[in-house]
Formats: sequence, structure tokens, C-alpha cells
Amino acid sequence: MMLIKLKAALSLFIAVFLCLQNVTVAESENSKKCITDFDNLRNAYFKSNIEATVIQSVQSHTEPLSLMHMNKGNIDYTTWKSLNDEVVGYSLRQNKGFDFNQNRGFIGPLIWHQSRIWDRFFSKKTVFDDYECGILGRTRLAGRKVTLIRLNPKIENGFVFVVAKDADTSLPVELSVFSQKQNLLAKFTVTAVHYSSSLNVSVPNETFDRIEKMSATGRITEEVWPELNIPNGFKLMRTGVQQGAEHGKDIPYQMYSDGLVDFKVFKNTKGSLNIVSATEGTLSVMRRNSKNFEYAVVGEIPLEMCAQILSNIK
Repeated sequence: MMLIKLKAALSLFIAVFLCLQNVTVAESENSKKCITDFDNLRNAYFKSNIEATVIQSVQSHTEPLSLMHMNKGNIDYTTWKSLNDEVVGYSLRQNKGFDFNQNRGFIGPLIWHQSRIWDRFFSKKTVFDDYECGILGRTRLAGRKVTLIRLNPKIENGFVFVVAKDADTSLPVELSVFSQKQNLLAKFTVTAVHYSSSLNVSVPNETFDRIEKMSATGRITEEVWPELNIPNGFKLMRTGVQQGAEHGKDIPYQMYSDGLVDFKVFKNTKGSLNIVSATEGTLSVMRRNSKNFEYAVVGEIPLEMCAQILSNIK
């Protein structure tokens, strides 16, 4: 009787083991197929010459945007324009560029834009070593057959990305950004797209050269502030000072990036905390006081990651 039970238990163990093996193999094949599909998508976008209308959705707010992307001499150019009232936007050459205002003829430093996460996400230069890739399935979106690709962060408190890849053109149809709690933070949906064999670069290369020379930074000599808890994968990219609203006082900051998103940490004299935290789509702000200083994290990261960065500040 005991021998029969042992044989039965052994058979069950072997069956479970083989089942787990099959699941592991299937997951591995899914991951390989996903990485291939994602690489094909980014390569197709890099080589594309398109003009598109993109609906940017952030919480309850939506805004139509004009997107022009082109490849000239294996260099990619991108221009985003708001379709609400006056023409404002920004232009990029290989992910570096400037803001503009067509009505006033203004050209200035590139500031934060919600759509910048789209530019970095589809850039061929962005490395996704800290993300796991998986195919969610196939469906129809905006009248097109698409493959849904999900990128999960391996680090704690990172963004989760779901991108819809056009089955015919391999171009992105939609990009959604979630928190790890599955809250939708921002969504970009392509509603119309026009293809062209060649598009004219609206901004001369001399303008990009001049802006890049003005924004060039020197070598970083400062160490990471030890009181901060910087997430894995993020590196110190820049240090500097920014003029504060109070008496024009300079506030030191450190800027960190993982190549996809970035954030700044400001270190100011201790003040009253009227607003402790706030979010707008993928942008988060959090402030916390120590005994002598006020720290503020501002960047394109989830609010949970802001709390992690300031977790040593008591």
C-alpha cells in the first residue's frame, strides 16, 4: 500500500515538474518574440517619414497634437505641435532640441513635455535592460490590427508600458503608461497618419547645433547626496543651481536618469510644506523636510518612486 502511494506521489511530482518546465519554456519563447517585435517597432519608427495626429490623454484631460517624424541621412527628426489655438511645441534632432512658439518667433531651452516619454520610449538609443517584455495578445485598435506589447519594470515603483504595434506597418498605434498599481497615468493614441517618402526638415541643422552648444554641460564633480535613496539603474547626470522664487535665491539640484525617464532633487533651506505631493500624468512632485533642509523631487517618475528617493529623510 505504501509503495503504491509513493509511486502515485512520484508520478504527481513528475507531472507538475514537466508542467512547470513547459510554462517556463512558453514564457521564454514569449519574451524572445516580444523583444523581436519591440525592436522591429522601434526600428520602423526610426526609419519612418510620417505626419500624424496624436491624442494625448492625461487623467480627465485630452489634447490633440501634431507629430512629424522623419529620417534624413539616418538621423531622426521629430516635431510636436499643439493643435489648440496658437502654434507651440518643440523640435528634436536625435532626441535633443528646443521649444518654439511660432506666433512670437520664440526659440528657447527644451522644457518638460508629457509627450517626451513617447520620444524616449521609441528611441533606438534607449536601453530596456531593466524591463521584462511580454506579448499580451492581438486585437483591433483605431481600425487597425495590432499586437499588444507590455514592458514591466524589474525595479520597484517603475512605470509599466503597454504599446500597440500596427500589424501591417510595425509603427506604434498607442502607448499607455501605468503605475505598478495599474493606474493609467497617460495615453497617446494615433488617430490619423500620413506617410511620405520624404519630408522637409522645418528647422535647419545650424539651429540644433547652436542650441546643443548652449546647453552643453561640463564634467560632474559632485557626489550623490548620501541622504538620498536612488533607485537601481539611475545615474547622476547633472548638478547645478536653479533660481528660486524667494529673493532670487539659487537652489542646488542633482539630476538623475535611467535613459528613459529622469528626475531632479532640489535641496533648499527648510520651509513650510503647503503642498507635500502632486501628480500630473507621468510628472510627479514630492517635498519632505529634514531637520535643516527641504528636499523636493520633481520628475517623470511615479509618486511611489519619489517617496522611495526621500525615504531616508526624517
